[in-house]
Amino acid sequence: MKKHIYKMKVMFSCVLLASCLLLTACDDWLDVKPKTQIESDDMFSSETGFKDVLNGVYVNLSSSDMYGREMTYGLVDIIGDTYYGVYGNTNYSRALSHEYTFTGVEEIINTIWKKSYTTIAMLNELLNQLEQADKSMFGTDNYNVIKGEALGLRAFLHFDILRLFTQSPAANANAPAIPYVTEYTFRITPSSTVNETLEKVIADLQTAADLLKQSDPIATGREITTTDDSGYLLNRQYHMNYYAVKAMMARAYLYKGDMGNARQCAQEVIGSGKFSWTKVDYIATTQESDRDRTFTSEQVFALQIDNLDSYVIPSVYSSATSALVRLYINSNWLDKAWPAATHSTDWRRVYFMTNTGTNSPSNYTSSKLWQEGMNENYVKRMPLIRLPEMYLILAECDVSAAATWLNVIREHRGVTAMVEATEADALQDEITLEYFREYFNEGQMFYHYKRMNADMHFKGYSFNKSAYNTGDYVLPMPAEEIEFGNRTTK
Repeated sequence: MKKHIYKMKVMFSCVLLASCLLLTACDDWLDVKPKTQIESDDMFSSETGFKDVLNGVYVNLSSSDMYGREMTYGLVDIIGDTYYGVYGNTNYSRALSHEYTFTGVEEIINTIWKKSYTTIAMLNELLNQLEQADKSMFGTDNYNVIKGEALGLRAFLHFDILRLFTQSPAANANAPAIPYVTEYTFRITPSSTVNETLEKVIADLQTAADLLKQSDPIATGREITTTDDSGYLLNRQYHMNYYAVKAMMARAYLYKGDMGNARQCAQEVIGSGKFSWTKVDYIATTQESDRDRTFTSEQVFALQIDNLDSYVIPSVYSSATSALVRLYINSNWLDKAWPAATHSTDWRRVYFMTNTGTNSPSNYTSSKLWQEGMNENYVKRMPLIRLPEMYLILAECDVSAAATWLNVIREHRGVTAMVEATEADALQDEITLEYFREYFNEGQMFYHYKRMNADMHFKGYSFNKSAYNTGDYVLPMPAEEIEFGNRTTK
């Protein structure tokens, strides 16, 4: 698919959003072309047009600039100190040192900002058109589902921009944050504070949940077949479904420090019974191509990325001759994160961690995202929310029961030694290590550390707790955004 072509000199969000006008067929989703009002109205004259716009949003999310790489196993994992080293990529090496103003790193960061707000613009125009649409043109439940997904995705994107480009609530809840854009307009959207942005995220999520609870088949239990609207409401895990929205609410409440609501939302996802732990038979098989490395049954929300192999193989794995980059940990990290005394049977170490082939027998990476030759049921998937995170949220919401929730995860990862720590600091370390083991290649470590404003990370040659400059938690907004949008995060 083609990339966006931006001809604007000014990149600040208000003008950028207004410039990202609606697109045509699915194959052309990433071509930004001017549209007249007549063409826009024509696109939204049928339910198909609304579906196509929403599909275009998922295509944008799946690009290598966003969750297809940079906002998962790429830049966000790198700045979260998930890797010990980088082989073959200067930009990533500089990012590992948190040199955000290095030209190549700055370009990656600016693209994340730009593409996120471009996608938000698409969602805002979709929502605007939904408000004016004749609901009778929509099939059963489709209006509510499309609107609920759009609101959920708008919150999802703003939340991640907030977590990347501003201070955390733990650092300064009243700090200037980002523009929370809810209109398709040329007007500059003023920045909200961190807390105000979180309130807007949660409000969008709540409205989305209200719509989806009454219409989303994953919540209502309505049986969908391929003959129902061509199966449009099938495969809800690939969409911002009702439980993905509730999981996002758990994330947002935890980030805000509202443990009661975070716990309630996480428990609803767990208690739904819609997501089951992956069984050992799907992991420990000797046929590597049949290993369910991304734990598909546990995925609350995932993207289907048709080009994932072309993104992943050159960026992570060296067993392919085309590999250009290796993101790896060393054997010290491997042994500290998965100590033999307690984790020698951990599936995530035994079946996923492999030597990188970087001319060192001590360098390892995870084969979680390996694509070539894999069972077709396990490829082209990028998990964005998975079941274990809900247990980790419960562990943080109630330290007295943290060991219980951590042990549920261990039991379903082949670990026989249970958590026995009772001290709060020791339990927090166990939670952090569990994030590392579970979410390697998924972009969650940065957010976990930042939420606590942690000034110590597991890193260094020996994977010991080392000092971290908390200023590195805030990525720089694009210079044009700061200048013309009058932004600040200080």
